[in-house]
Amino acid sequence: MSTLPSSLLVGRAAVRVPRSSIPSRATVGTAKSGTSAWPIRDETITFHDVALERGDRLDRVDVRYRLEGTLDAARDNVVLVVHALTGTTHASDWWKGVIGANAAIDPTKHAVLCANLLGGCDGTTGPTDDNPDALPPFSTRDQATVLARLLDSLGITAPLLVCGGSLGGMVALEFAASFPDRVRSAVVLAAPAAQTAQGIAWNAIMRRAIALGGVREGLALARMVGMLSYRTPEGLERRFGRSRSEHDTFQVRDWLEVHGDKLVSRFDATSYGALIDAMDEHDVGRNRGGLSAALSVVGDRLIGVGIPGDLLYPAESVREWTTAAKATYVELPSIHGHDAFLLEVDRVSAVIAKAIAESELRNASAPARAAATTTPIVTSVTPRVRPLRVALAGCGHVGGSLLDLFGERAQQPGDAQPIRVDRVLVRDAERPRPALAQAIARGIAAPDACITDPTLLLSDDIDVLVEAIGGTTTARTLVETALRRGIRVVTANKALLGERGSSLAALARITDTRLDFEGAVCGAIPIVRCVRSGAAGVGITKVSGILNGTSNYVLEKVAEGASLAEAVATAQRLGYAEADPTRDLSGQDAEDKLRILAWMCFGVDPATLKVTRRGIDAETAAWATRVALEGDRVKLIASCTREGDELVARIFPTRITSDDPWARVSGPFNRIVVESETAGSLVFQGPGAGGRATAGAVLADIVAR
Repeated sequence: MSTLPSSLLVGRAAVRVPRSSIPSRATVGTAKSGTSAWPIRDETITFHDVALERGDRLDRVDVRYRLEGTLDAARDNVVLVVHALTGTTHASDWWKGVIGANAAIDPTKHAVLCANLLGGCDGTTGPTDDNPDALPPFSTRDQATVLARLLDSLGITAPLLVCGGSLGGMVALEFAASFPDRVRSAVVLAAPAAQTAQGIAWNAIMRRAIALGGVREGLALARMVGMLSYRTPEGLERRFGRSRSEHDTFQVRDWLEVHGDKLVSRFDATSYGALIDAMDEHDVGRNRGGLSAALSVVGDRLIGVGIPGDLLYPAESVREWTTAAKATYVELPSIHGHDAFLLEVDRVSAVIAKAIAESELRNASAPARAAATTTPIVTSVTPRVRPLRVALAGCGHVGGSLLDLFGERAQQPGDAQPIRVDRVLVRDAERPRPALAQAIARGIAAPDACITDPTLLLSDDIDVLVEAIGGTTTARTLVETALRRGIRVVTANKALLGERGSSLAALARITDTRLDFEGAVCGAIPIVRCVRSGAAGVGITKVSGILNGTSNYVLEKVAEGASLAEAVATAQRLGYAEADPTRDLSGQDAEDKLRILAWMCFGVDPATLKVTRRGIDAETAAWATRVALEGDRVKLIASCTREGDELVARIFPTRITSDDPWARVSGPFNRIVVESETAGSLVFQGPGAGGRATAGAVLADIVAR
């Protein structure tokens, strides 16, 4: 039985040509890459007397291909990967994570074959700027037919898998329709069975750009237009927002220009135009009696992957042909849009791995026929629970404790969503960080997670920014950038919220992004959540509390006879105080928290609240010692009270009798009393200082739904 259409049965000889006759920039011959764990072979093969769908006959067609891995004796371990519009034969480079050692497509087990498509400019015959007539108009069907001839020349009857995305998916689908007996399994990602009106429109704009701008500026502009069709507005907003570069230009504009310039440096404008012409003519059902007739015989071996939100090829265009072919439809939700087939590595890998496993069960010489069912198979991609990807700013007391809690959580039984720390921003990369080292050893943090450049912290794949770096400069930039990109923010930075809380909350509302900060006020006490939800009462008239665990611990030690310096040193040793305890002792830390509470309870802009305060100094410590000898205690108490139309906020060391509930708040504990018209007095008490208490509140925010 012949494996080729009758139009191609003439002159099927294949000749490998010497370097001098290959119109290609790539090298020829068999090579083993110095950075690869598998053999790599780059070759150009020549076919003669090639007939095209429109009737043209070509005396010669050169096809450049790369084979990664080793063909087994039966030559049935081949995965045919079909590249997209501007792709190359270097499949393991542009599909990292999907192709690689121990990946779904593994060149240490599979022979990965990727050829430059007919009409391309990476070594295969195609029109060029210098020779626009080198190839007459061609179709995706012609491209599939040339791939079949390549398989013949390599002695491959039926690949283990045929797969491709976008243009590569179109060609893969044409291959399945043209050579159903050669398909054991095929995965077609983000590609229709017939070019859509939307696709034709995008291509018209790109074609016009090249016509007006020429082979350099025009191609760059076409690429910029194309990039907009490959991504989504939400994805661009999350990644860039209104962020500017160091040159004060919008980063999204720079991103587009870089992509345009990069393509000009490696691609040919005439080839680009010819390829999008072929895409416009793509129609699997053409001259085959329609879509169902073209694909039904192979439908049980086809998987179509649709991406909701794809601006180029909407998911419905994929569902349409899978329904007609009675094929499997898989939906791949992603913020990335069309480019999800390249970027959603884990979920795409799951689809590919499943297809390969099913293919291995089939007999290549007697493939199963289409199942007698009237309903297409619809599945969802659930290879495993996707990790929650975290970017952590700061690895001090709070950040380090949070990494420890991540590790403890991972050891607990259950099906909770795993947490993966992709980046950890620190000021000094040389400083030992045992918690980070342990997180890396446990597989919770990436081996290269530690960074010192804040601009590298946030990427498209980050789900949550945890800001625990402190201060208000870098922290503000990170938080605002994350919110603009739609990345959820969890922060324990009371100084930042006390200064910018209202504006950050407004930004979060505009971008419909969550901003959580339970850890910013009183550690383990869930006061923010209670006030936000209304559980603390309606019509709040007063909020008061011991808001700083460090000062409370220091005052307690002073009351026991320690000097102020000794008490502070002990607090630092136990992790209750930072290396510089000034904010704790001066009452500034308590003021920041009081501002946040006033914002939550009374709706006031925290930055505008007038606060009168006095902290703990040598004079206060001496007074606290004398008061203790008299049987009472001194506590640093903060309060904000509504008095008529005004809010009165103050923080002062206050003498408390020994039988007062405030006196029984010991060590690093905090106490908050909320008084309201509906609930009366509600008392909250718990640990407020120490990295672990705050980290626990941060973790609760991270995993909250």
